[in-house]
Amino acid sequence: MANSRIIYKDYSLLDSIPTSHKIGEKKVLLSNAETISNITQLAISKLFANDIVEEHVHPSMDEHYIITGGEGIMQIDSESYEFNAGKFILVPAGCCHNLVATTDLEFITISVSI
Repeated sequence: MANSRIIYKDYSLLDSIPTSHKIGEKKVLLSNAETISNITQLAISKLFANDIVEEHVHPSMDEHYIITGGEGIMQIDSESYEFNAGKFILVPAGCCHNLVATTDLEFITISVSI
């Protein structure tokens, strides 16, 4: 009997859609409607050089970023962090943050409700 909770996708075939901030694009691998976990979204995201995700806060959601390509700067509660390939950043719920792409960027986002 197959497990109905298994999700198997070829993400190269997924359509890119605008991010929730209307900056860049993403391919959603997993949405909160597809899982019973606290993950609200798992996506492969792209920003383009000079894109800016304005400062914002998620009161009840942690955001995990795994940067796979490009360069940028993320500011979290007035501290700046290099946002480039090989880095991981956790933005805890309640933290004010923004992101500036200095080159084209690719990253994985994992959003988790707390």
